Amino acid sequence: MVMMMMMMMIMLSNLVRHKTRASKICNKRKSIACIMTAAGEEVARFMNKVLEDYRHLRGKSIKTCGRRFWDVVLITTADKPQQEAFGLQVEEKRNRNELPLDLPIHIVSDPPGIRIGNGGSTLTALEFLESEYGPDMYSKKILLIHAGGWSQRMPSATILGKVFSLLPHGSPPYQMLDLKLALYWPFVDKMEAGIFVTCADDFIVYCLDDGDWRLPAEGFTALAHPSPIEVGRTHGVFVIKDVTSLDTSCLVEVRGCLEILQKPNDERMKRQGAVLPGDVHMFAGGVSVEGEAVYTDSSFYFGIDVMKKLLNFKKSVGDLGCEIDAYGDFLQALGERATSDYIHLTSNVSQQTSNLLARRQAVFDCLKGSDVHVLVLNLSKFVHIGTTRELIHHFCEDDVFQREMSLEKDVFNAWPSLSMNNEEYEKQCDIKAIGGISSSACVMHSLMPGASQVAGDCVIDYCHFDIPVTIQSKCILSNCQFLCSKSSKLSSPLIIPQQMFIHTVPVFALSSTKYVTVFFHVDDNLKKSMLAADVESLPFLSSTVGSFLHSQRMNVADVLPDEIKSSQSKLTTNDSTSSAKVTLWNLKLFPALESMTLSFEEALNAMSTQVSEKAARNEWQLFSLADLLRLKDVKSMLHFRNKLFKQIQQALSKNMSDLSSLK
Repeated sequence: MVMMMMMMMIMLSNLVRHKTRASKICNKRKSIACIMTAAGEEVARFMNKVLEDYRHLRGKSIKTCGRRFWDVVLITTADKPQQEAFGLQVEEKRNRNELPLDLPIHIVSDPPGIRIGNGGSTLTALEFLESEYGPDMYSKKILLIHAGGWSQRMPSATILGKVFSLLPHGSPPYQMLDLKLALYWPFVDKMEAGIFVTCADDFIVYCLDDGDWRLPAEGFTALAHPSPIEVGRTHGVFVIKDVTSLDTSCLVEVRGCLEILQKPNDERMKRQGAVLPGDVHMFAGGVSVEGEAVYTDSSFYFGIDVMKKLLNFKKSVGDLGCEIDAYGDFLQALGERATSDYIHLTSNVSQQTSNLLARRQAVFDCLKGSDVHVLVLNLSKFVHIGTTRELIHHFCEDDVFQREMSLEKDVFNAWPSLSMNNEEYEKQCDIKAIGGISSSACVMHSLMPGASQVAGDCVIDYCHFDIPVTIQSKCILSNCQFLCSKSSKLSSPLIIPQQMFIHTVPVFALSSTKYVTVFFHVDDNLKKSMLAADVESLPFLSSTVGSFLHSQRMNVADVLPDEIKSSQSKLTTNDSTSSAKVTLWNLKLFPALESMTLSFEEALNAMSTQVSEKAARNEWQLFSLADLLRLKDVKSMLHFRNKLFKQIQQALSKNMSDLSSLK
């Protein structure tokens, strides 16, 4: 009887904690709803319907939805290993009925060698379509998702891809692939056969009407969103024909386009006529933009005529041998005022090859004269989630966006009470079962004790802890595990310092699977390069690499990339490696251990400031993020997530069963 009362008290305590949290979130959202404009409510209703329509299609035939869905979906990848990883994840989603059952989804890899950009990926995808469907490709409505790249500004998506990043919506939770399939579905009925192009790490939030507008069947049609001029500096900007006659109160309008500027400065936008006249601009639904405004890009569509042009172009040139951008090279070639001057602007090209200018000129010549229109969406906005700060902002801080996208904060998680096996740990670490999850924390697909504490502005996904964890503010934890039975020591509770990014990756190393936990400050720039000679000055963990190496009793030589070590060994005393550069991406800072728990535990130890208690990290084999990409064990990573999925389901079912038995 006493045991039954104790169980009831624990369960009610957890229930009260989660109800309190839910109440806080609800009250917060109610206050937001009061101040949101009618436009915001209109967008929220439209987006909710889009997501609900797709929810009813998951696990069912596309023939049952009552209206046309995508005929074919193509996802591009940077290489064959990424293609294989994507294929495994699509298969897993199909097995769990998370995708429409009979939707053809093809994963298309870029060829090996020099990076070809998403423009090159588009050309490769067209060749695949011809080989797979022949002339029938020209009868299909195709969604093309560019998902290659290494996600260096969001390393939690590096191994399994941005298109499979988790979203705080749905049960099971949606991934970006689900969102992309749903998000652009309303355009399917408005387009003819052709290709709709999008990228894997962005959203559009919008509202359409049921008017008689359609995407023009020929040429290109790009989506255009009203934006402050500041946004235009880092995006594509449209110079719309007769922009002064544009009715900004209309939800949707198809207009001609004179030219498309890429990341222009303010002076160029004004000179070319892209800036809307006036100081305050009112758009559909009462949305306003104060100051100078422009229309910026996101996704675009092209018709059968362009498919044929680009396919013939690819056949004529063969291997590209250079980087071509779908936005910078395709769209800038369009419009009656377009010139090829842009081909000489190469600051955004990652690798400049000898044939780059000739290829870009050839693309311009191929597309010059193609029709181009913009679909002006006056009640819309573009949202990019490609960095750690953007992830925290949009999932934790941006309440309006969360409401518009029906995003939640507690999605497919289980919060069990401490097990009897961990009572000794609780006593030893002086853990008090008080718990508390901030209303601004976002937790997804995770299993952790109800006594855990998660501070505000944290994003947690695919994590499993069987003892309480305290996560301080503005942290990102992904694919992490700590099991008491696997721990090497039980000397302190699990405390994650604020503003940390932590992610565990399985790798094939020394003929077996091992685990590497990478960690950074959320503001660390993994792409920032420095000369190898100056590596100790590279910013890392709110300090420098040199300071970190000292705390770990390590030398610079321990962490340099293999290629730099190799070149150094071949140098004479008069030679220099002054031209070699390093980044946090390719420094070997992280050891491989036997289990996820040991790896996570070692990472927490390395992040502490107590130098004297640490073993030298160079006792282990060290890896960089670049190494992890090459050595990743995708099957082991997916196995962990699938096992966690089942454990969460079981825990949730048990909670429901226990609650029912107490009634």
